[in-house]
Formats: sequence, C-alpha cells, structure tokens
Amino acid sequence: MADHRFSLSLVGLLMVAMAFLKGAIAADYEVGDDYGWDVPPSNSSEYYPSWANRYEFKVGDSAGNNNIQYQTLITLFNWTGNHTAAQVRNQADYDNCNTNATEITLYAVAGVRVPFTTEGFHYFICTVGTHCEQGQKVAFNVIAADESSAPRATLFSLSMFLSALAIIIQAMSIAETLFMQRDRRHLIL
Repeated sequence: MADHRFSLSLVGLLMVAMAFLKGAIAADYEVGDDYGWDVPPSNSSEYYPSWANRYEFKVGDSAGNNNIQYQTLITLFNWTGNHTAAQVRNQADYDNCNTNATEITLYAVAGVRVPFTTEGFHYFICTVGTHCEQGQKVAFNVIAADESSAPRATLFSLSMFLSALAIIIQAMSIAETLFMQRDRRHLIL
C-alpha cells in the first residue's frame, strides 16, 4: 500500500518537473530530413523548397512537433562529402546562386546549427562547384511567433494542468488509503 502511494506521488512529481523542464528543450530541423544537405536527387530544383514547405518556421518557440512547443528553433545542416551552407542576404543572390555575394555567412563544417532569431526569408545555398545550380539551396520563410504560442504562456498553461493533475493523483492516493483503512476496520470487527 505504501509502495502504491509512493509510486503515485512520484508520478505526480515527475509530471510537474517535466512541465518546468519542457521550456528548455530546443528543436532541430535537419535540412532534407534523412537525405540531409546534398545535391538533390535527379538535380531537382524543387527538392529543398518542397521539404521546407512541409514545416512552419517561427521565430523563437516555433517548432510544434507532437503538440509540444519548443523555445528555440534551430536548423541543422548535416552532410557528408564536400559541401557548405552559406546564408545569402537576399532572394537575388539565392536565385542566381551568387557565391560571390558581398554579404554572405559561410558555414563550412557539417552539423552546423543555425538559429532563426528574426522573421522574414532566410536563404541558404551550397557554394561548392555547381551544387547550388543543381538545386542544393533552400529558403526558409520564418514568421513571428504568435502570442498564443509564447513560451511563458505555453509553459504556464502546461504546468498549471500538470500541477492540477498531480493534485488529483495525490487526492486519489489519500482517498484510497483512507478507504483501505476503513475496510480493514470493518474486516476486523
């Protein structure tokens, strides 16, 4: 009986702890999913735009997989072989695969994580050879995080729900203990 109450108490405590830890989780979107960052299959110029259109990218807490709100959205460029991920500042440089753009941020090591901290379009190309011309480029339309998905509001709502659930579990455990003690007294009499 004591073990049962302890288990229920532990479950309730873990649920409350998870509510507070949840806000520290970051979401990684791996560009291209399992395919990664590479020259697209059949040199398809629509491969990466099609991939990016499957997701909604928001500043800050924008990732929403499995109804979980994350605090930070990070895009992961992962590759093998000879590639880069270069962020160009405008659509013209992106469309024209301008590897000589004056404003470019070059990431030359695989596994780079790029956080989206501002809304608007973020353009990335591969600067190696003709990889960009073959379709190795992606544009992210990052939108502002709406108030309803702000980390504090989401964390507060979830923590309130889990706290209430923990209280209910505790109350059920206490009630069960009281009823079990009452039943034992009736059996003894």
